[in-house]
Amino acid sequence: MQLKFMYQGEPVDCEERDQKCNVNFCSRDLLMKVLRSMVNPRLAPAIDRIFQVQELFMLADVVSLGENQLHHVIRICDYANSISEKVLAALGVDKEALLTAVLFHDIGKGIEIDDCNEGREASKQEKVPKTLRKYGVPSWVDFRTPAHEHVEKGLSVAETYNLDKPILEAIALHHHVKITPPVLREIALSLVLAPMFVEDILHHEPEQYAAKGSKLTQIVAALDQLCAIERKFQGRVSFNGEPEKMEEELVKDLVIGVNGTDDPRLTALGLPFMGDETVILLDLRAFGSFVQLNSEYTVQATKREILNIIRSVVRVQDRHRIKDAVGLVGGDEYVVITRVMDQEILEKIIERIKGAVKSRTGFGLRIGYGVGKSIPANFHEARTKANLDKKPKLVR
Repeated sequence: MQLKFMYQGEPVDCEERDQKCNVNFCSRDLLMKVLRSMVNPRLAPAIDRIFQVQELFMLADVVSLGENQLHHVIRICDYANSISEKVLAALGVDKEALLTAVLFHDIGKGIEIDDCNEGREASKQEKVPKTLRKYGVPSWVDFRTPAHEHVEKGLSVAETYNLDKPILEAIALHHHVKITPPVLREIALSLVLAPMFVEDILHHEPEQYAAKGSKLTQIVAALDQLCAIERKFQGRVSFNGEPEKMEEELVKDLVIGVNGTDDPRLTALGLPFMGDETVILLDLRAFGSFVQLNSEYTVQATKREILNIIRSVVRVQDRHRIKDAVGLVGGDEYVVITRVMDQEILEKIIERIKGAVKSRTGFGLRIGYGVGKSIPANFHEARTKANLDKKPKLVR
């Protein structure tokens, strides 16, 4: 589908216009570069398509439930793009159709759901509009305003782009289609979703998600719910997107006290922490000199290698013990959060980590650990002990 870039209803070809014109969006190339620098390179085709649909730009001014809605479109495109071709083929869904459906699914959103709109009405049940009923939305489903108003508006916009009927059905039904276990199972396998997320999607508001719909429609609805879960968990929930990254972000939040043991990411990662876990701090020696002598690529690759070394050491402990959490929390500071409180065992773990890091990278470590208090308090104690191991600088 090739569309001309539009502005206020008039066709605009930025390449043909005078470069000094003042028309909004004329710095398209600059905006493209900025957007591409912020997302995974594989999303470049989706970003290109966003610039072909004028109405998508309006979503950049809408924030719903704390998330910018243009960002939401990019995130759901990322999930759709992550589903393997093999899985889509097994479900009989065309990838281009899926990407088009997720691009258009929320295109009708506006100020009625904007968090900044103080006059926003409370949610109330309404009759299903006739426009939606002709696309398969039953009259008896739970249709609410203002939450679902964008579906009818979005459908009218999508129809002007002459989209295929299966895509229009996906837009119309993405808040009401029943997501069946076989379809969800295929998506979960492809995105490597944790079982708790699958259960959340499968049993979410059954009185609302009850209408029959195609597999394409079900995938769009499932990915939309996945994005909602992502907002709730404050991180990527598809383990195809590196669970280690979620773990690293979680460790940072725990040690500085931003989040506690009620953080849902703990459950997702299988870390039933109580809040009084031991914190081990590992600070690299002479890393400043290494940074000065090497490229940024080498520095970052070395930091990542050390993180993986520490993870590999703590993961091979007693397999019946609760898994430890590991993260890089500063420029060259690594943290291990563990349920181990026995000092003798802690010393053995530390010696194994020191030996592995030294033999594989040549770096020594300053070590400190805190036990018996809250995680933030243990982290503070660990940092204090590690700092005591620093050699004083002589002033001449």
